[in-house]
Amino acid sequence: MKKVKVFPSSFGKFSNEPEKILTDAGLKVDKYFKAGMTEDELIEQLQGYDAAILGLEPMTAKVIDACKDLKVVTRYGVGMDNVDLDAAKRAGVRTYNTPGANSNAVADYAFGMILDLARSISAESAALKGGKVSKYTGYPVYGTTLGIVGLGAIGKCMARRAKGFGMRIMAYDLFWDEAFVKEFDVQKASLAEIYEQADFITLHCNLNDETRNMIGMAELRQMKKSAFLVNCARGGLVNEDDLNTALREGIISGAGIDAFCHEPPVGSPLLELNNVVAAPHVAGSSIDSINNMGIFSAQKTVAGLEAWEQEHPNI
Repeated sequence: MKKVKVFPSSFGKFSNEPEKILTDAGLKVDKYFKAGMTEDELIEQLQGYDAAILGLEPMTAKVIDACKDLKVVTRYGVGMDNVDLDAAKRAGVRTYNTPGANSNAVADYAFGMILDLARSISAESAALKGGKVSKYTGYPVYGTTLGIVGLGAIGKCMARRAKGFGMRIMAYDLFWDEAFVKEFDVQKASLAEIYEQADFITLHCNLNDETRNMIGMAELRQMKKSAFLVNCARGGLVNEDDLNTALREGIISGAGIDAFCHEPPVGSPLLELNNVVAAPHVAGSSIDSINNMGIFSAQKTVAGLEAWEQEHPNI
């Protein structure tokens, strides 16, 4: 009997369907969750396992090379920056993710951050609960300009929401869905044009060598002083030291951050700022998205193991 180790704590939280998919395929399912796992801890947990369903655990070359029984790695989510894809390919380990499973959830959260930043909802609530009345003067959202960096599944969901707010929609991407661009009147733009013109900039792209620290001080200085930056993608996209400086010096007005370079971001100076709305990487966590990620990851794990067996019929 092949074995699967499941690491995300929310796997199957709202339904037994994800685990049932695995057990109905004849797989033994074990779960283990620990925040901030190290490579050595992951290696220890995966000995003797044929497949892993990962959250943010570090599936590095060291881990892959040390787990000789591993055949399938499925990411419970979209980003694959914690998986060494080259090492997996060399080792013959099949890799999968779950695009589309949490797109609406992330877009809801990112747009919620836009509204919160513009109208200081969290700040006013916190002040009132603390016995103070603080009346902030807000920024408009309706009819303003949204810049979307990455018009994939989540970026498209953001465009749909922005359309309802009468926003001018600018977007940057490497590959264009022309029908969608036309339907939602999306203006194709360069990164520089988005930085210079957008009132709200939202990041929805992968983290890789090309995008790491794609927004630093030079890019922040291109933005309007009244601009807000929202990152519900990956922390490494933004240079946090530069962002901290920009927010303290008024180079931009505020930031919504659901993804930090180090998570949890204990001790981050960004958490001290009133013009920051911060969250612990939970944008994709809604009842429907959690269930979708569980189902999709289970289905892909089963399919991956079946494909591996077809390729290795005598093992």
